[in-house]
Amino acid sequence: MAEIQVLSPPLDVDEPRSVAAVPIDSLGGGRLPRWPAVLVAVPAALLTLVMTLLGIGSRAMWNDEYATWYASTLSFGDLGRLLQHVDTVVAPYYLFMHGWIALFGDSELSLRLPSALFMAAAAALVALLGRRMFDTGAGVVAGLLFAGIPSVTRYGQEARPYAFAITFAVLSTLLMLRAVDRPSWLRWIGYGLVLVGAAMVHIVTLTILLAHAVYMWRVLRAKDDFRQLRWIVGVVIGITGGLPLAAKGSQQSGAIAWIRADGSAVANMPDKVFGSWQVASLMAGVAVLAAAFLWKRHRSLVLLLLTWAIAPPVFCYLTFPILHLFLHRYLLFTLPAWALLAGAAGYALVRLTRDGTSIALSLSALTVVAGVFYVGLPALQEARRSPVLGEPDFRGAAAAVLARTHPGDGVVYTGTGRNGRRAFGFEGRDAKLPKDVLVLKTSQQLGGFGAQECTEPVTCVGTTRRLWLVSATEFYMDPMIGLPETTQAFLTSAYTLTEFKNFEHVRVFVLNRKDQL
Repeated sequence: MAEIQVLSPPLDVDEPRSVAAVPIDSLGGGRLPRWPAVLVAVPAALLTLVMTLLGIGSRAMWNDEYATWYASTLSFGDLGRLLQHVDTVVAPYYLFMHGWIALFGDSELSLRLPSALFMAAAAALVALLGRRMFDTGAGVVAGLLFAGIPSVTRYGQEARPYAFAITFAVLSTLLMLRAVDRPSWLRWIGYGLVLVGAAMVHIVTLTILLAHAVYMWRVLRAKDDFRQLRWIVGVVIGITGGLPLAAKGSQQSGAIAWIRADGSAVANMPDKVFGSWQVASLMAGVAVLAAAFLWKRHRSLVLLLLTWAIAPPVFCYLTFPILHLFLHRYLLFTLPAWALLAGAAGYALVRLTRDGTSIALSLSALTVVAGVFYVGLPALQEARRSPVLGEPDFRGAAAAVLARTHPGDGVVYTGTGRNGRRAFGFEGRDAKLPKDVLVLKTSQQLGGFGAQECTEPVTCVGTTRRLWLVSATEFYMDPMIGLPETTQAFLTSAYTLTEFKNFEHVRVFVLNRKDQL
């Protein structure tokens, strides 16, 4: 029988293997078929797509998603003014969503669908990268593990660029490995262009270059290896493409000054990144064991994955006083590294035993997949919670106001946290909202997300007979907290306040003019 040959994993300096094709038997005993790429990628992609599409339009939007809708529906002139003041680093995402909305509308499903599709693509790429690094079984398991992470479901259902960032991070790593094996200028330029994409969807994604640098240093230590220069060219392309956004974004750091890097933030980072302490603990534990088993024969790959998983959060923490980037959402692109290491646990057993049952052993890590889904079930349910935990239920509040509003009504927004103005703009986009009586300058005029309110409420409110007060406060708080004292005094003296309805973290009140009673 003819010998079956497959492409080996990338050359590791600790291994005597050639990058050329090697017998499959050398990977651990029996013959492990080299499945077509589509068969490796499809299970993870389909599972992720199902997980992200399930209930994708049911969960109420939250603050950041309202920001996406607002920015992406502005005219190009208004968007340009907005980006001069805030969110320059995600400008390409807003431009993409602007075109997407023009084609497919602005429903919750439409706004979130690109993230679901990109997250499914990321899962497919994780599977292909696992196959490229280790073997078919490791790739399949890694892709399924990725699909089971609660944060993958959560942010695959979010109208923000994090799924895009994950996809570009995985794709750049896959292209790097392929370019190392079969170097050409075209491959390295393609790698650089993907890095540009990573920078444009979220600049923090470029910290994956820390992992790429470690790998390149390990496998290309020969001074006369021309691949070093080509890799540097690819990196320069990526960094240069992201520099304009990074430079402008550095001038807007006040928008993220609320981010914290204290002890609590550090301690809770694994839970936040994975979406579950239990899933984080299980996957990290299996990943560490796999890394230990693979260290001797696959040191370069293990270092690549460990650096990918750990270096970005460490970098963001150490640079926090300057950059303020230590936020779990910015670090979601590290999840594939954990999935790849944990997914390689079965492959590690193959290398240890060499007993002719390689395919069964390589797929044995499927038990970890089952464990991840089991311990992560509560978090997966929480990922679809509506509204998002801790966020005001502006959808419910807007529906209540729209059901009872009459021509001539006005609305006032206040609260201790989120302001409902932008949320009501989305929720009432296809209806006629009450007049926003306190607005002096709109957010479009200011080039920001917030409006400027008038300081003379008597003039602004005029003779409006009934006002709706949307107060993002808790039940024990003064509903007018957050309004200027002059506005509070006027509303209290001129109107009678009646509690209308309570929602999660937001209350709606009716204010009737006293002189009409």
